[in-house]
Order: sequence, then C-alpha cells, then structure tokens
Amino acid sequence: MTGPTPPVKGRKLPPRNPWIRRFKRALWASFALLLGMFIAFGAYVWVIFNSLDAKVALLPKKQADLRRRPTEILSADGVVLCRLATEMREPVSYPDIPKRIIDATIAAEDIRFNEHSGVDLTAIVRAIWINLRSGSARQGGSTITQQVAKRLLTTGDRTFRRKIEDACLALQIERKYSKEQIMEIYLNQVYYGSQAYGVKAAAEVYFGRPLDELSLSQTALLARLPRRPSDENPFVNMEAAKANRDVVLQIMLEENMIEPDDFDRAMKERVRLVSAKPIRGIGIKHSPYFVTWILEALRDRFPNEDYARGGYKVYTTLNYKAQVEVEDAVAATIRRNRHRRVTEGAMVVIDTNGEVVAMVGGLDFGRSQYNIITQGHRQPGSSFKPFVYATALELGTIQPNSSVSNAPIAYRDPSSGHVWRPKGGGRGGSMSLRSAFINSVNIPAIHVNIDVGPENVARFAKDVFGFRSELFPGPALALGSSAVSPLEMAQAYSVFATGGNRATPYGIRRVVGPEGTIVADFRPLIAPNVLSGGTVETLRDLMRGVVTSGTGRAAGSVRNASGKTGTTNSYQDAWFCGFTDNLIGIAWVANATYDPDSTPAWKYGRMDGVMGGKVSAVMWANAIGPVQRMFDGRPKPAMNTGDAQMLTQDVGDTIRIRVCSESGLRARRSCPSVRRAMGRDQVAELGRCDLRHPRQRQVRESDPDPEQDPDPGPPEDTDPSDAPAPPIAWGDPPAKPPTVRRPTVDNVSVEICVETGLRATTYCRLKRLQKFRRGSEPLDTCHVHRP
Repeated sequence: MTGPTPPVKGRKLPPRNPWIRRFKRALWASFALLLGMFIAFGAYVWVIFNSLDAKVALLPKKQADLRRRPTEILSADGVVLCRLATEMREPVSYPDIPKRIIDATIAAEDIRFNEHSGVDLTAIVRAIWINLRSGSARQGGSTITQQVAKRLLTTGDRTFRRKIEDACLALQIERKYSKEQIMEIYLNQVYYGSQAYGVKAAAEVYFGRPLDELSLSQTALLARLPRRPSDENPFVNMEAAKANRDVVLQIMLEENMIEPDDFDRAMKERVRLVSAKPIRGIGIKHSPYFVTWILEALRDRFPNEDYARGGYKVYTTLNYKAQVEVEDAVAATIRRNRHRRVTEGAMVVIDTNGEVVAMVGGLDFGRSQYNIITQGHRQPGSSFKPFVYATALELGTIQPNSSVSNAPIAYRDPSSGHVWRPKGGGRGGSMSLRSAFINSVNIPAIHVNIDVGPENVARFAKDVFGFRSELFPGPALALGSSAVSPLEMAQAYSVFATGGNRATPYGIRRVVGPEGTIVADFRPLIAPNVLSGGTVETLRDLMRGVVTSGTGRAAGSVRNASGKTGTTNSYQDAWFCGFTDNLIGIAWVANATYDPDSTPAWKYGRMDGVMGGKVSAVMWANAIGPVQRMFDGRPKPAMNTGDAQMLTQDVGDTIRIRVCSESGLRARRSCPSVRRAMGRDQVAELGRCDLRHPRQRQVRESDPDPEQDPDPGPPEDTDPSDAPAPPIAWGDPPAKPPTVRRPTVDNVSVEICVETGLRATTYCRLKRLQKFRRGSEPLDTCHVHRP
C-alpha cells in the first residue's frame, strides 16, 4: 500500500489570485462600511426619535384646534348667517362617525391600519416595487398615522429628514394614542377639496348631508378624495372621482367590508352633488349686507380678536324671518317698477330699542357690496321735514295750531346771482300747520325753517335726532338738501316712535369666545327725553295724518302706521320713513347704475315719476305688515309725556280723549287738540278747557301729488281775500310772516335745558324757551351741565 507522495523539497506552490484577495478585502470593507452606516443611521434615527417628544406633546393642542368650530354669526331666531374660518371644518367625535366611513377610509388609504404600529414596511416595499415597475411615483407607502404626523406636526417639506421624522412621530403617536383616537384626528383634519377640511365638512360641501345619511357610494367617493383633493374632486373632475370611488368599493368588497349586493348597488348609484359650490371666502350664507356690517363692527370694536381662527359665536339682533319678508318686498318693488327706471332699493327695520331687525343694503350683493343703508348718503327730500317742524315746535317758534306762511320764496345766491325759487306751494296767504305737513307742501316748511333758523335746525338734527352727516344750514335744508344715510334716518325717527327717546341702531347682542367666555354683551343705547312729550305728540299726530289722509296713504294698510314721504329733485330718490307701535322702517328706491370701472362707481339717474308716496310707501307697507304681525306680542314703548317722566299706565284701563294742546285739559270744539290715552280716574278728575281759542279755518285735505319739486304743488288753504304775497329774497329783509293769534292766558316762559327738563344755566348746550301755566314751571336748575 503506497502512502501520499511527500512534497518535493524546495518546490514552490502556485501563487494565489490577487483579485480574490482584493475582492475579500473589498467585501469586508463594504460590510464594515454598511455596518457603520447602519449604526450611524440608527443613531441618527434614535436622536431624531428622542428629539420629537416635544412635538408629540403638541398633538392634544392640535386636536383641540381641530375640534374648534368656525366662528358663527347667528340671527336672533337661531339661523346661521355666516361661518367665518380660515378653513371650512366641521369637527366630529369618533362615536359619531359611521363604521362605513371608517372602513372606506382604511380601504382607500391604509388597508393594514389596524395591524401596523405606525409604519407599514410591507406597504413601503410594495410601493417601491410598483413605482420601479411603472417608472413613476404612482403609489405611496405612508400610513394614516404618518399622514397625521405630516399634516399636524411637521412642515410637509419633501426632504429625507422629514420622512424620517414622520416615521418616528408615527411610532410615538401609536405608543400614546389608540387607533380610534388616531382615526378621529385624521378624519377631522384631512383636506377633501373645495375648502372642506374634515369628513363632516366634506359631506356637507359635496352632498349637503350629515354623515349618518351618506350612502355607501358617497362614502367611497369621499374616502379617496384626500389623495388628489383639488384635481379629482367631483366639482372639478367627475369621471376621476367616480373611478376613485369604484377602486375603493372594489377593495371593500375584497376585504369583506361590504356584501356583493351592496357593492352592485353602490356601483350603479348616480352621483348627485349639491346644486352649487359652497360660498368661498368669509362664508356668508344669508343677509350679506347685514353680515358685512356686523363684521366691520367686530373689527372696529375688537381689533385684537382673531375671528378667523374659529370658535366664536356672535349673536345678532336680526330676525331672519323678518329679513326674508323685507328682501322679498324690496325685490318685488323693483321688479314691478323697473319699467319706470327703478333699478335699486334698500330698506332697514329697527325696533324701538334700536335693534336692527332687518337690513337690505341693495338689490344684488353679488354685483356690488356697497351697503346703501350704512354707507350710502342720499338726499332725504321731504322726509326731513319732521325735524324742521320739531325744532320750531320745541323752540316755540310755532304752535300745534299755528298757521304758516305760504308766500313765494326766492333765494338769490350772492356769489353767482342765481335765484332759487322752490316749488310746491307759494300761492300766498297762509295755511294750517297740519295741512302743510300732511300734504308735504314745500314753501311753508321753508318759511318755518327760516323763522326758526337753519342753524338751529341743523343743531337739533345732530344733538336731538343723532345725525352725524354734514348738514348745510341753508333754506333748502327744510327740503332735505343735505345727504344722510338711511340708518341715520332710522335713528332719528326712533325719537317719534318711542315718545321722545332716541334709540341708537345696533346689530350685536353678544359675542362668546372659543372657551365659552363672554367677550362682550350689548344692551340698547337709549338717550332719554331728547324731545318733549308735547312736541312728540304733535309730530306723531301729524305723521299719522300723512298715512290716513296725506301723501303716505299707500302705507295705510299697516296698523297704526305713521310716517313721512320724500322725493328729491328729478325723481332721483324716493323715500318713505315710518313707524308703528314697535317698529321703525326706512324704505328707499332709486335709478342707480353700477360700473366698477368708472369713478364714481354708482351713478343716479331720473326715475319716471316715481314718488315716495306711490312706490316707497308701498314697499314699506309690504315689508312692515308681515313683520308687524311677527312682533305683535312685544310690549309697546312707553311714551314720554314730559321732559323727565314716562307714561306707565295699564292699557286695559285707559281711554283716548281729546286734550287741548295748550291748556292740557279736556278739549272743547274750538280747542287745538291731540288725542291722548289716559286712565279713567284721571279723565274723571280732568276739567274742561276754559281758554278762548280763535276759530280755526276748516282745511280741505285733498290727495295731492307729493313733495317733488317739478310739480307746482298741491292745493293749499289760502284765504281768497288775501292778496298774493311778494316773493322773499333771501338776504334782503324778509316779508313779515302772517301773525299767529294766540289766546291770552296766565302763562310764564322759562328757558329749559332740553336734556334734563330743568331750568337752563349758561353751561347747558341745548336750550329752549318753553311756556308753562303759572305755578307749574320747573324751579330747580340743571345739575348736569356744570363748568
């Protein structure tokens, strides 16, 4: 048996291949490098993981922000007028989310949601393989938890570090939150397109339904929207949205989430969206002119409050049912009179506390956001006359039974030499105050304005009636030559409606903050006793006469309506300003054209014979009538019977009697009188007037044309024996007005502070000379106005 051949001494082995040695070295080096990189990467991830604790701690605050509802502006009867937020979001709790929506979301976004711990490696590998095969990024591997982290806790930048942060945050979120909590956060924050954030908002935006009323087909369509919300939502691309819906339904069927019959019905169901896209921007739903006025008030009153973050509730005074009635009345009036060149209208209604019940600032908010009620300034025409007569009555220039001059007037402008000869009267002689007022005769109003002093009228208009617009104190002020806003007119007419108190219009009752705290509470702002009870009662009686037998008879269908018509030169503006027991309404129409490219954007033209008593009064009645029936249960305002007291008698135990306006006793046939409600016991103690009054001429109250300048004026009450008086040239000594005969009584005149009703001092800014029966005059001096 032979053994192995011993090696030959001195024989060398063949050399090893150097490439093998190099390959092994390279392999070991690569392994070491990869190991080092893996260790470094692990350390990098570990550092990032531990550095994100602070971000995860922010999630409860982010979650609370998601639950915050939009700021809501609500009407007094609970209708949401506006939702204000940077995002259209409707938060919903997990128990209120139907299971079908959760299943559809899992099928569309993360089929292994209930199995992974925040990061799904299987989904990542599958996404990489599909993307490599297709040559493009067709599928992602992010889980729902990673999307929550990306949208709420990271910047969303497309960087490697952000991807690592998303994964680390997802792992931490899964350790601290349940699957139900994560799903609730996701469904409340994800964007579904068309300004809808969160599944509840999406259901409202696309289908106008609550979550529990969505069909399976609608649920599947919504579930896929977060992938491409802007490009593939059904408002933009219906075919893509339906294809995505079908994909979700197929996955739900394969995963046994739905039955085959449900699948078939959902696939065949037609997609029915709401009729229009949601209003973008500030989210106004109703009453846009009123809402924009409220938003401006909020910005001015609370400049540091961020209402766009959501969570606020603004409770307003507007009654939505009343608003609809007023909107319909304005639109119908313009529609019926468009052939007469009526193209624009506006109306505001307030109650006797100053609460704005309804506001229509124009016909079409989409065309122009210019609010005529609050921003517009138009000449009020003869609807300004009550303030002229109120000033004259308050200062004692005229009495309720006075006759006023109807002599022609000519005003010569010293600078240009132009002579203004106003129309509407001017046939000479005189006429009763009542006839001049209810028939809206221009010339007597100008005479009264001249006699009392235009400066006093302008001062009274500001101090007593609350006007803030610039009023030029000239003779034409009596005809409403100075432009004012309809909201100012509403405030001014509140003095007559409330019996001498001035109610400032306001629209906000309460503002509640995100935490339920009351930011502000608003109450009526009433200036008491700005006008004496006697003057108020006389003007109320006159304005009631306008409706019953004067230029405003078209408003007579409204119970206890009183008011004044107004028409400006060339029929450019037509007004009716009136009030009832609880409401004040200002109605205005015009021929206005709007061109945003021109300056000014609004241009006003002539209407075809449209007058306040024929068109605006009808619009006022059509609006106020239904609103009045809504407010029938509200108490009537107390009436001011003096400068410092209010009437508070039981209405059920009162009667209305004629009272002499000079003596305050029961009127005889010859007395200038007003009707007044008094208690039965007071009437029994009230004696008969013993004054001797001059016999008043009987006035024929016809149905004249209104107060428009182009008309020569209605028939006035002139004594045929009186010769026509010559015109008065303004600047020259005026003709002496007709003497007003007054009875001789034991009266005393006292200068009274208008604001307190006490004897005026040198420091009182508003005074009037008032007559009292001797012994009844005030003895105390004003204690409010001091040096």
